[in-house]
Amino acid sequence: MAVGKVLSFERGAEFYFDLSFKHQQNGSLKSALRYIEKAVRIKPDDSLMQFSYAGLLAELGYIDLSSEVLLNIINNLDPDYEECYFGLGCNYLQIQKIKKSAYYFEKYLKIAPFGEFVEEAENILEMLNLIKEANNNLDDEELEKVYKIEEEGIKALERREYEKALKAFEEVVKKLPNALPAKNNLSLSYFYLGEVEKAIKMAMEVIKFQPLNIHANCNLCIYYNNLGIKNLAERQIRIIRKLKADNEEYAYKVADTLGCLNKHKEAYHAYRRLLSFNGQNPQYIHYTAIAAYNCKKYMEALALWDRLEALDNDNFLSDFYRKVVGNIKGGHTKHVFLPYNYQLPKEEISARIKKIYYFVSLPAEDCKALLKNDTDIFRLLYFALIFDKYILKKLIFNKIKTDNLYELESLIRKYILRADIDKSIKLESIFLLSRLGAKEPYKVFLDGSIEEVTIEAESLLRDEWKKEWDKVRDKAFIMMKNCYNTPYKKIVEDIWYDFIKSSYPEVPKIGKVEVWAAALEYAYCKFSCKDITQKNLSDKYGVSKSSVSEKFRIIYGVIGNKFWKPS
Repeated sequence: MAVGKVLSFERGAEFYFDLSFKHQQNGSLKSALRYIEKAVRIKPDDSLMQFSYAGLLAELGYIDLSSEVLLNIINNLDPDYEECYFGLGCNYLQIQKIKKSAYYFEKYLKIAPFGEFVEEAENILEMLNLIKEANNNLDDEELEKVYKIEEEGIKALERREYEKALKAFEEVVKKLPNALPAKNNLSLSYFYLGEVEKAIKMAMEVIKFQPLNIHANCNLCIYYNNLGIKNLAERQIRIIRKLKADNEEYAYKVADTLGCLNKHKEAYHAYRRLLSFNGQNPQYIHYTAIAAYNCKKYMEALALWDRLEALDNDNFLSDFYRKVVGNIKGGHTKHVFLPYNYQLPKEEISARIKKIYYFVSLPAEDCKALLKNDTDIFRLLYFALIFDKYILKKLIFNKIKTDNLYELESLIRKYILRADIDKSIKLESIFLLSRLGAKEPYKVFLDGSIEEVTIEAESLLRDEWKKEWDKVRDKAFIMMKNCYNTPYKKIVEDIWYDFIKSSYPEVPKIGKVEVWAAALEYAYCKFSCKDITQKNLSDKYGVSKSSVSEKFRIIYGVIGNKFWKPS
């Protein structure tokens, strides 16, 4: 049977353009982007297709690339394509390039005085002129620097680095005297540094300029309460009740302020309102539960903690606070008001840490017995790993390594599926699983998705693998050449690699390569029952016998249970 030629069939640009439009109509924007990219590759000089491409890019958040496409149209294809100027105005507005945005809206109005988007352009331009005035007419580049300083200040405030925050916000306010959010944050910085009078003065400046500013009014209420000026604090509470918190940020500020002031009934209603903005936020659910509890609405509080448990099974709060309510209802304890914190009480955290220290102090046999008979210890250890990713994590990991607690394999596997754990800690966890003899592959959450990984030098340790580790192995290969009748390279490589991965991330520092290579050859000989002494090898490599002995003991201490049976 004759075989005919296979002819390639290439669709036209219009076909892909129409297909892209259909996907856009159905809301499949990524598919639409894929097809329109094909269309513009086939017809790069079609300004209509390029404009549609720019619009889709902007809709998907690729603002810089969208602007590049629009600039290409007006610079190289069609300088009279008026909608491009409007699109550039919108793009630069989105990335807060105020002056550039205003320039392109003005340009649009000039070349298209009767254009489709004239009314929108005029309204936006009016707003931009007000913003420019508020921004002291700073250039976009200078304004961007100020915004970065403000961002650094906010981060410092979140980290409780109040001196650093104060300097940042003072600089922002100096350059932008009408920047109300910066003034509010400056006011808070003063307050946290104990300069309450300055904090009040700054809050009053904001209120003078904008009487219904929610942040300034709420902050002022906290300041008066802190000074014990009850009549002024109560006046501010009455003002806060009347403020229109019409978005999530404002609703949270009002609820948080009322909670801090122990106005539990008002806080309860404020947090309930906050849930209407975002009912899936675990913190909001917990705070509403705390407010309900403080109002002695126990059944509602329990229902909210059940809801939190369903949303976040590892929150650790639901179980504890349900027990608090259970003890009150059972008559074992009295009602005490609870703080609005998304964490366990300090006393409970302290008690749990004490239990962790007790666990790691136990002999291996007692630890294994406890893990067999007490299922709560797993949850306690998991809490410790999440609560403190450094000291407690190191303590628990060292205990698992030292006592070979393979019973905790499931705990580590669960731990590496969390999105909030650093990649370096996940790598350490994976090597710990390997040391326990846990079966590969390991499911781990990396770069936004769950992946299956195996431990191989070429993949998992690609960024961490050090050249000196290769030098030790290669030196051993060279020195062992023609010395053994049986194949040795695979076994030597396995021993060395197993040592690296089992001691990672605390792999001993490689000083003299020859010493470690001699110890590695000795390890191979012990494994293969070859008759050789450490003295023979120290002479062969030109190093001391004691140094070879020391390095071998280190290798044996890490992987001896895998490669050598006790004699």
